[in-house]
Amino acid sequence: MGRAMLDATNTQKTLVTVRGLKMYFPIHSGFLRRHTGDVKAVDGVSFDIYEGETLGLVGESGCGKSTCGRALIRLYEVTDGVVTINGKEIAKANPQDLRAMRPTMQMVFQDPQASLNPRMTLASIIGEPLIEHTKMTKAERQARIYELMDAVGLNRSFVNRYPHEFSGGQRQRIGIARALALNPKFIVCDEPIAALDVSIQAQVVNLLEELQARLGLTYLFISHDLSMVRHIADRVAVMYLGKVVELGPRDAIFADPLHPYTEALLSAVPEPDPSLENTRERIILKGDVPSPANPPKGCNFCTRCPKVMEMCRSIEPTYREVQPGRFLACHLYDQNNTSAGSTSGIEASQKHVQQGELQ
Repeated sequence: MGRAMLDATNTQKTLVTVRGLKMYFPIHSGFLRRHTGDVKAVDGVSFDIYEGETLGLVGESGCGKSTCGRALIRLYEVTDGVVTINGKEIAKANPQDLRAMRPTMQMVFQDPQASLNPRMTLASIIGEPLIEHTKMTKAERQARIYELMDAVGLNRSFVNRYPHEFSGGQRQRIGIARALALNPKFIVCDEPIAALDVSIQAQVVNLLEELQARLGLTYLFISHDLSMVRHIADRVAVMYLGKVVELGPRDAIFADPLHPYTEALLSAVPEPDPSLENTRERIILKGDVPSPANPPKGCNFCTRCPKVMEMCRSIEPTYREVQPGRFLACHLYDQNNTSAGSTSGIEASQKHVQQGELQ
């Protein structure tokens, strides 16, 4: 359904709105635990996710992808910014309102073994959200558990087994069933296939696509597997050192990457055709990723960028729309006047966040 979705995104309802999202972790030192700085894991991220689509979030390990996903559904207390899901403010909601919103947003975690309580049976794991958020009777709850097991392809005879009795793929199916228990609108998939065997990865991704088509789900699909993102995502956002540097339709991003970091990232994806693999150019970035506790002045990517200019070292590029539906933070397109004089809705909203107008 991904390709058909691309043509509809402009007219679709926006389900998730993120403006100026920041997630900083304080650094303390010494006996008195003095605050000496912050790790800027997510630093001013803005994007929208449309109802029924899959937004792929990609980048190197440590770029802030998982932190961003957790912050969206407030598994972390957000440092700053605005996050709304289905029109309801998440980032600053009080505990009572947040609890009422929980059924609409769920998460599938990266490690299916660590995310399941080893002392709980499958029935207890899937049934726990139903106990917490519904008034179902025991019989109704049991029927719903069986319904969810059928939906994710688990045999009903497994209902009283413990997590250690399942394979990795089966454990991830349990995690997906738990996420679906309360009929959510939005699911954050945090590298849901990274811990699985290659032979199982396709099964889990196909299951996610099937459930999305049947239930009308919306996904934020976080992954470092670009080939899988190309398969499942409708649009792709590229993160580097806590910031989104490029966002656009999947086919456009993979066919014509604009940001130098996106070019380097995609050049690492192997081609199945040996003749093409032998002729294509691999872009190898020099140096290490800077520390998110002390990011470079100007553009975060300036220390490794093969196309760096002098202005990149002192002026932070503005994240804006450079082509219809494509957002970018790069001075190369300032110089080329690709979108001279234009200001995207996201850029305008960032200004409003800074001015406190979207509180």
